[in-house]
Amino acid sequence: MKHELPPQTITAHYLEQRLPQFKGNPLVEALPPPMTDESLLEALTLMPDYDPGQRQWSASERMMMIGTLQNFMVPMLKHTELCRALDSMLRTGYVGRAPKTPGHAAIFQSIYQKQMAGQTFAQTANSRTPQISTALIGLSGMGKTTTVQRWCAHLPKVIFHPEYNLYQIPVLHVEMPSDGSSIKGLAHGILQKIDELIPGANYYDMYAQRGRTGADTLMRGVARVMNLHLVGLLICDEVQNLANSKKGSQTVMTELVSAANDLKVPILFIGTNKAAKVLGTDFRQSRRSSGQGIAPWDRLLPGTASAPSEWDVFLEILWQFQWVRNPVALDPLLSRYMFDCSQGVIDLAIKLFAAAQARAILDGTETLTAELILDVYGEEFQLLHPMVAALRDDNLELLNQFDDIAPLNLQQHLEAAQRKLNLLKSPLFSVKASDETFAPRLSAGLQAMGVGEEEATSLAGEVASTNPDANLATGIKRAAAALSKPQPVKARGKAGKGKVVEVPVNKFDERPNDYRRAIAHAQANNVTVLRQLKDFGMAPRLEDVIDL
Repeated sequence: MKHELPPQTITAHYLEQRLPQFKGNPLVEALPPPMTDESLLEALTLMPDYDPGQRQWSASERMMMIGTLQNFMVPMLKHTELCRALDSMLRTGYVGRAPKTPGHAAIFQSIYQKQMAGQTFAQTANSRTPQISTALIGLSGMGKTTTVQRWCAHLPKVIFHPEYNLYQIPVLHVEMPSDGSSIKGLAHGILQKIDELIPGANYYDMYAQRGRTGADTLMRGVARVMNLHLVGLLICDEVQNLANSKKGSQTVMTELVSAANDLKVPILFIGTNKAAKVLGTDFRQSRRSSGQGIAPWDRLLPGTASAPSEWDVFLEILWQFQWVRNPVALDPLLSRYMFDCSQGVIDLAIKLFAAAQARAILDGTETLTAELILDVYGEEFQLLHPMVAALRDDNLELLNQFDDIAPLNLQQHLEAAQRKLNLLKSPLFSVKASDETFAPRLSAGLQAMGVGEEEATSLAGEVASTNPDANLATGIKRAAAALSKPQPVKARGKAGKGKVVEVPVNKFDERPNDYRRAIAHAQANNVTVLRQLKDFGMAPRLEDVIDL
C-alpha cells in the first residue's frame, strides 16, 4: 500500500507516534523511518535470477549464471539484530547534536579549546568509551561488512538542510589502513571519503596537504569536519589492521575513540577475531555494559533432523540454485561434506558450491556428488586448508593468526573454468585420431619440434592407428614419449658392422633444432627430456605447433 503523504510527513508522523524522544530533531526527522521487519528482510535478501530452464543453456551461459551466487545472501537472526542495533545507534547519536543548538556549538568549542591548549584526543581517568559505540567481531566470510553495506543502502548518502545550508552525512564507512599506519592514515581516509560525498569539498587538501601536518593537528581538523557535516555513525572496518601499527594499536584506538567521544559520534568497529586484542579490555567492558553490545559472529553449525539450524536452512535454500543438467536433492551425505569442507563459513560454502557446479559442467558429469565436492575443495581451495583445519579442531589460537578466512574470489574460479572449457572446444581436444586431419596435423607439429619429415609422418600414423581414442593433445604426448626412448645407434667403421656403440652427447650439437640433441643432453644431465627441450627453447606450446 502506497502512502499518499510526502516522505517528510510520514517520518514526522512516525516519530510522533512511536519515537517521541526524537521529535523536533531535524537530523533524525531527515532520516527515513526505521525499516519494518518485512522491508528489512527484503533489503537483506539477495537471490540469483534463477529458472530451472536455464539448465539447458550452453556451458558458457551457465558459468555466467553461477557467478551471480557471489552476492547470495539469506538473512538470519544475527543480520537483523545488527541492523536494528545500527539504526538505534544512528538515531540515538543525534540526540543533542542538532545544528544551531548549544550542544552542537559546544562540540566546536571543545575542539577549539583543545587546539589552543595543544591537547590531543586522549582518554583521561574521568573519560570513557562512548556508550553508544560497539564492535562487530567474528570470522571473515560470515557477511559482516555485506550486512552493514546493505543496511546503509537504505539511507541517503548525504542530506542537504537548506534552512541551515548544511550537508548531513548519516553514515561514514571507512577502512583502517592495511599497514595500520597510526591515526594519520585513518584521518586521510576519512577526509577523502567526505570529499567524495560533499559537493565541491576539498578537505583533504585543506587539512592533509598543507605543509607537514602532525597527527594531532590533523585529527582536530577531521573532528571539525565531521561535526560540521553532522556525521551520524562512523563505521571503521578492518580493525585488525591496527595490529600492524608501528605507533601501537592501543594508542591509535585510544585517540580514535576519544575523538568520537568528544564529537558524540557512535562508532561501529568491524574486524576479524584478531581485532579483539586491538580493541582492548576497557572498550570490551564498556561495550558489554552499554546495551549496544553485539555478540561475536561465529560460524554456523548443523542442527538435527527434528531441530534444523540456520546452517541447515541456509544450505537448503542455496542448494536450489543448481545449473547442472542433472540436479540432485540435498541429502545428509552432501550436507555433511559441505559442512566439513566449509566449517559453516557462509562465504566459503557459497564458493565451494559454485566451484563444484563449474567443475561438473566442465568435466561433463553435470551433477553434484560428495566426491566432487571433496575433490574441488582439495584441489582449488588448498590455501584455505590450514584455516579450515583450525576451525575443525576449534584451535582458536591458530585461527587468530589468520587475518582472513575468505577464499579466493569466485570470479577467479569461474574464469579458470571458462578457460578450460574454451580449451576443450579447441582442435587440440576435439580432433580425434579417426579424423582425417589428425595425422597431418600431428606430423606438422612434430616437424615444428625438430623431428624429420619422414619420421614425423611415420610416428603420427603409428599414434593414430594404435590410439583410436586419442586427440591431438594426447597424441603429441604419446609421440614425445616414443621419441624419448633411447634408440641404439649402429656405428660404422672400426667398431665393426652392426656393433652398437655409445653416441657422444655432442654428436647432434651441430644440429640445434634436432630433438635428438635434447634427448642426448637430457640423459647426460639426468633431467627429463621436456626439461631439456625447454632449456634449449625447443618446447613451444601445443597451440603453436599444431595447426588449429
